Amino acid sequence: MAFYKSYGAAGEVTGSCHYLEIGKVKILIDCGMFQGDEEEMNHEPFGFNPQNIDYLIVTHAHLDHIGRIPLLVKQGFKGKIISTRASYNIAQLMLKNSAAIIETHKEPIYTTKDVDPALALFGTFLEPDKNLKISKEIKISFKNVGHFLGAVSVKIKFFDEGINKSVVFSGDIGQSKRIITAPVKHFRKANYVFVESTYGHSIHQNLSISVKEFKNKILNTLNHGGTVVIPSFALERTQEILFLLKQLSEKGKLEGIPVYLDSPLAINVTKTFKNYPKLFNTKVTKYIKNGDDPFDFDELIQTYTKEASQKIESHKGPKIIIAGSGMCQGGRVSYHLIRYLQDKKNLVLFVGFQVHSTVGNKVLHAKHEAHILGMNIPVHAQISSVSGFSAHADQHDLIDWLNYIKGVNCVYLVHSEEPQLKVLKEKVKTKLQNKVHIVKMHEQIHL
Repeated sequence: MAFYKSYGAAGEVTGSCHYLEIGKVKILIDCGMFQGDEEEMNHEPFGFNPQNIDYLIVTHAHLDHIGRIPLLVKQGFKGKIISTRASYNIAQLMLKNSAAIIETHKEPIYTTKDVDPALALFGTFLEPDKNLKISKEIKISFKNVGHFLGAVSVKIKFFDEGINKSVVFSGDIGQSKRIITAPVKHFRKANYVFVESTYGHSIHQNLSISVKEFKNKILNTLNHGGTVVIPSFALERTQEILFLLKQLSEKGKLEGIPVYLDSPLAINVTKTFKNYPKLFNTKVTKYIKNGDDPFDFDELIQTYTKEASQKIESHKGPKIIIAGSGMCQGGRVSYHLIRYLQDKKNLVLFVGFQVHSTVGNKVLHAKHEAHILGMNIPVHAQISSVSGFSAHADQHDLIDWLNYIKGVNCVYLVHSEEPQLKVLKEKVKTKLQNKVHIVKMHEQIHL
């Protein structure tokens, strides 16, 4: 007998954790952190005994998919963690950084000392388009899913109740066109499909339009002597920004204008990215084949230390500052916002989604002032956003991804909020004529 049960990312977009039991084998797909309004759920029991889990499959290294792995291990998980090598290397950076922040909380769910025991359980590596047998009846395979470096969708084939069956977990699906990432590849057949639905009712702005808008807004601010502050996620988004700024640098548009990468985590992630040239798209690999670094250019200054970060303010002319966190929930970007929000020449440019309860969302929609680090900061700077950089597939891409998979008995929608889920459910029914179901938290489904 085989069944699935949801322990996260059901009716919400964070905390991905999917339980699959096939006979005596117990598998988790991801073990992510709840974020934003759901953050308190990280303190709740898992709902299963971590000691009983045999395998944890990691689709990718965003914290909402890996952030509770140290807690899982702390509570007794001793099984094997299956991932791509890129996901493992990125997870090392993300989990150590996350733990350093978490241990400052009043009631930390884990600390930095819990990270190494969790990382020690990685080591069963599976790359896209390869297979791995974990038992006589169960075989796992990965496909590149275009979300970011090392991100995959997972197919699990198994023999159950005298029948060969298969289930696909999408992980997070990327847009069909991305700035640096290799394109999505598809599974062609599965009986059951669990698909993320983050943008189930949305259509993203065309990427080429977003790229042009991004460059124009920056150049316009610089030409008027202003500073551009870009709150950015260390993983993937920062590398995309660096690649686009490199293009401006090559055309002489940034001559004499410093570009500060003010995030130790982003600096380290960028170094890790360079170890996986085969996971980029053709534009990026062309630079690499020519011996050029796609994420470096003459004007770039990496400010690793706190002292170097503080010295950025001493440059009084136009400049660009890329700093985390991407939603302004702490990190060095907070200090830059305090300094630069008060001058009308400056621009704060958001390049990622801002969750409702975050500081980033409040700055994005601020009319007169923003509350940052306990202070009310007057907002005179331009506040803008570019919407087309999303690492997630939109509705068109989700339908297209599902359309490749034949033999589907039912599509199960996860990793989204109710309005997105309802719209996508109707689209799947009408466009694909598939049976479709919105998964609820703790719901058990027989496969």
